[in-house]
Amino acid sequence: MKFVPPVLFLLFGFALAGLWALERKLRFALTLAAGFGTLSLAMFSQFGGWPPDIGRNAVISGTLYVLGALLVGEGILQRSGRRFPSVVAVAYIVAVAGGLWYFFYVDRSLIARIYILNFGMALVLLHACWLARHLTAGTRTDKALFYLLLICGLHFLPRTLISIRSAVGVTTPEQFGQTEFWQSLMLTTTLLGAAAGLCLLGILVVDVVSKLRQERDLDPLTGVLNRRGLDRYTKRGEEPSPGLIRVAAICDLDKFKAINDSFGHDIGDAVLTQFAEIIRQNMRSGDVLARTGGEEFALVLEDITEEQALALAERVRSAVEAANFPGLGRGRVTCSFGLARILPGEAFWASLKRADKALYEAKGAGRNRIRAEWQRGAVGAQASAHRP
Repeated sequence: MKFVPPVLFLLFGFALAGLWALERKLRFALTLAAGFGTLSLAMFSQFGGWPPDIGRNAVISGTLYVLGALLVGEGILQRSGRRFPSVVAVAYIVAVAGGLWYFFYVDRSLIARIYILNFGMALVLLHACWLARHLTAGTRTDKALFYLLLICGLHFLPRTLISIRSAVGVTTPEQFGQTEFWQSLMLTTTLLGAAAGLCLLGILVVDVVSKLRQERDLDPLTGVLNRRGLDRYTKRGEEPSPGLIRVAAICDLDKFKAINDSFGHDIGDAVLTQFAEIIRQNMRSGDVLARTGGEEFALVLEDITEEQALALAERVRSAVEAANFPGLGRGRVTCSFGLARILPGEAFWASLKRADKALYEAKGAGRNRIRAEWQRGAVGAQASAHRP
């Protein structure tokens, strides 16, 4: 029975490592696997009496426990691009190992060692929880991860305080194994370890699925949505706020084929990437951008007026014309826009088709300009004056 918790933790460690092997980009899964593996080693050491010397066993297993907790906290932080401070991590390990050594070899006290190890573990996990507090403002899986870490850290405190009295007067390992503290330790470790491992595996599976879905819906070159991703977004059927409209916009680079033919596809790809970035920089936070093919990009402009939509398109057009595209020498890059209202109940692609018709009118009028179905003609004197 006593080896059930370490075997359980070891199995969860292997499962987490297996998920990392399937999706190498989830590096935090490997850190979590290392954490569960280290906690398993700590339990095997403590429960199995390896090494047999009680003092060395206490120091070694205690150090492994703290290291395992640090790795689990580090893995959760890595998931959101954060890190556990290295100096602080080393300080925790030294403090716990030093305290265990002192209260065995200098001032022998089992109660003190129990307090040091359990409160040290709690402090490590709660510190990681504090560093990961931003997760409370994230997705459901983020919040689940935060509260799982919080529960794991907090559970050490009442468990230790309630059951520590059973260890008073205990002097031998055999007596300690019969105490209420030890029995509660076995039970809570098994139950909480199983719950934590299953929750972490579930969250990792969600992360893997989300990653695969994201890769499926994103254009690998520019990082914006592809046609599939745009289609998934537009099927939500959101209605504009009162007094505002939704606009479908389509834009592409003028004479892009000539850029590819003259400078090569590598330069052409760099131009497309910079073009997408210029559009992103001039979008509002609620707008959506997708690459629908070749040099063509589509936008969904939510809760906007006709004038604002035209102004946004003009900002992009002016920024592209003024931009320096590396590799093109003195060559100038321009773009054209077509805009159309998304009518209530109308399929997005029907709206985009009307925007595409407006784009072809802009191309036919000389390129480097904007056409909107509700306002024929180029937008602004500059737009009509600039011709490639």
